[in-house]
Amino acid sequence: MKNLIKCEDYVKLITVYTPIRVLSDNGPMRVELARWRERLVVVKSLQQHSPFLAQRLKREGDVVKKLRHDNIVPLLNSEEGRLIYAYSPGVNLAEAIEGHPLQLQRSLKIIGDVLSALSYAHANNVIHCDVKPANILVKGDKAMLTDFGFAKDLALTAITDQNVFLGTPNYMSPEQFKGVRDDPRGDLYAAGAVLYSMLSGTPPYGGQVIRFLLGDESAPLDPLPPAARPVNDIILKAIRFNPDARYQTADEMLRDLNAVLESLTAPQPNTA
Repeated sequence: MKNLIKCEDYVKLITVYTPIRVLSDNGPMRVELARWRERLVVVKSLQQHSPFLAQRLKREGDVVKKLRHDNIVPLLNSEEGRLIYAYSPGVNLAEAIEGHPLQLQRSLKIIGDVLSALSYAHANNVIHCDVKPANILVKGDKAMLTDFGFAKDLALTAITDQNVFLGTPNYMSPEQFKGVRDDPRGDLYAAGAVLYSMLSGTPPYGGQVIRFLLGDESAPLDPLPPAARPVNDIILKAIRFNPDARYQTADEMLRDLNAVLESLTAPQPNTA
């Protein structure tokens, strides 16, 4: 495991931080860029009284504090109603795509980092359950996975609320859409959907995604552009409706993608 966060970086103390700007302010949760202990951080805090959301935020902290990986944004501090994450420069992948495709090699490097993070998380019994471009931070062709707010830790008791829909349909596996959140292959479906989005500019199935998630496998899937042909079969396997027909582990999918990347970057023979 590379570049572990030191234990002393994770503390549970009453925190004094200096807000710089609000990154998002959606309903009860606010995310701010701030300065804390002479470093830039991202502060996620609950803005209203909600026992359920407070419990979810605490669970997020419990999950992420045990994950230490180069491609997962590290948690530095956890306290009641607030989490402090390390600041990772760059933009989220949704902003990087902005409706137009990314180059194939860059896309493969980004999704490779995501799959490395998922492989590590799954090995630690954590399923992300919300892998999507908005939860992937990118700088160049490097990526970090963030926002484990919907994550399922198989070692912890589940937190549920019948009025809360967990996940994003455009990147949600059919089984998760039906409420199954304990299968890591759902994250692999999402990774395939993210790769499809990077290469096409839009998520798979578009406005027909609910039709597909409900079981209609005839829902139209727009073909990928010709430049994405080397990974077409990999993506189609990753987003199969039946999880048994998909990749079974992140490492398995990563091996196939790395083989394509190596073929794209290998020196071409001189035929002159």
